[in-house]
Amino acid sequence: MYQAELRGKLPHYLYKSEDILTSYVFSFFKYANRKIFLFNYLKSLGINVKEREAHNAEFQFWPCYDDLTEPDLVLIVGDFYILIEAKYTSSFGQANQKTQSQLVREYNGGMVEAEKLDKKFILLTITAH
Repeated sequence: MYQAELRGKLPHYLYKSEDILTSYVFSFFKYANRKIFLFNYLKSLGINVKEREAHNAEFQFWPCYDDLTEPDLVLIVGDFYILIEAKYTSSFGQANQKTQSQLVREYNGGMVEAEKLDKKFILLTITAH
């Protein structure tokens, strides 16, 4: 995908796609040397894991929870279940009469999944700001 974008082969509507950007950034952490890049990224966020745990981290892109909420990424690493929601040009889904706001739903779903795995839950949001 990188090469297609670099050569101007992506359709215009994909240039600011949050899903494409999420894929680029976190695929790098998945496929690059995790003991260097992922380990240090997590460390910079104050999430302390061992190098071996970073190396063995599990990446779940766009998992779907029971309520059909779909966070961008879940990273299971060491003692942590890290739910990542990235926004670039759009806002977080707001609450209405039928559903809670996006972050509340993701928090609730992430907590349930983290508890199932006996992990500490972290909700990480990334925005263009």
